Amino acid sequence: MQYTKQYSEFSALQPKSLRSSLRSAALSALHLKERLLRGSNATLRVPRVQLLFLHHIFEDEMEPFDRLLRELAKTHVFVSHSEAVRRILVGENAEPYISFSSDDGLKNNLHAAEILERYGATACFYINPNSIGLSKYEQVESFCRTRLEFPPAEFLDWNDVEGLQARGHEIGAHTMGHINVAETPIREFREDLERSREVLLSRCGAARHFAYPYGRFFHFSKEAMAEVFEAGFDSCASAERGCHTCARPVEKDQLLLRRDQIVAGWPLAHNMYFIRRNARLRHLASDEWPRVIGR
Repeated sequence: MQYTKQYSEFSALQPKSLRSSLRSAALSALHLKERLLRGSNATLRVPRVQLLFLHHIFEDEMEPFDRLLRELAKTHVFVSHSEAVRRILVGENAEPYISFSSDDGLKNNLHAAEILERYGATACFYINPNSIGLSKYEQVESFCRTRLEFPPAEFLDWNDVEGLQARGHEIGAHTMGHINVAETPIREFREDLERSREVLLSRCGAARHFAYPYGRFFHFSKEAMAEVFEAGFDSCASAERGCHTCARPVEKDQLLLRRDQIVAGWPLAHNMYFIRRNARLRHLASDEWPRVIGR
C-alpha cells in the first residue's frame, strides 16, 4: 500500500494509445510552428489575464515546474488569484498577467507552493474539506479512485492548509467531496456550497473563490453558477481553456473564469503551446457563460 510520489509512476498507469502518441508529436510540432511564425515572445507579451491551474507537483515534476515558471517570468507579471479576478472584473489589463491555482488539495501541492514562492508568486488552492486530513490508506484510495479518477496520493491536512494561508496563498472551495455538479440536484448543490463556505470561513477565515470539479462546461450549469454567487462567493472558475482580455468591465455574477491546466510532467513545449495559443486567440475569448472560445 503505497502512495504515488512520482509523475513517472502516475503516467505509467495511464492507458497508452496511438492517439496519445500522435497528440504528443502534434503538440511539439505546433509549438515549433508558433515560435517560427510569430516570434519567440512577442505573442506572449500581449496584455491579458491568463489563469493557470494544476492538480499535482510530484517529486519528479519539481524541476520542470521551476523551469516553466522561469520561462513564464520572462514575459509575464505574476499576480494573486484575487488580483487577477479584480483586473478581469474592472477591465484592467496593462500587462500580460498570470495567476495560479490548484485543485483537489493533494499534499504534493506543497511542492508547488515552495517553487511559486521563489518567484514571488502565490496560488489559490481549491480544496475539498472531506478529503483534508484523510490518513487511512483505504479512505484515500477510495476517494482518489471514485472522485478524482486518480491513483492514491496523500492529501493536505488542516495544518498544511493553514500554513499555506499564512505564507500568503489563498484557499478556495471545490465542493465538500468533489461532486459532479451537473449530476447533483440543485438543492443538494446549494447545501454543499453553504457547508463548504462555512468550513472555510471557520478554518481559514475567508471563502472568496469557488471552482467546480471536473471543470468542463457540461459539468456545470447557469443555474448552478447563480447559486455560487448567492452563497457569497466572489468568483466561479471552470477548467476550460482560454484567457481574459479585460476589454470591458464585467459583472461578478456573469463572470466564469477560464483556466488552463498545466502538467509539469509534460514537455515544456506542450504547456507553452497552449499558453501561446490562448494569447493568439484572445480576441475570441468571452467572459460570460455559456459562450465557448474557439478551440
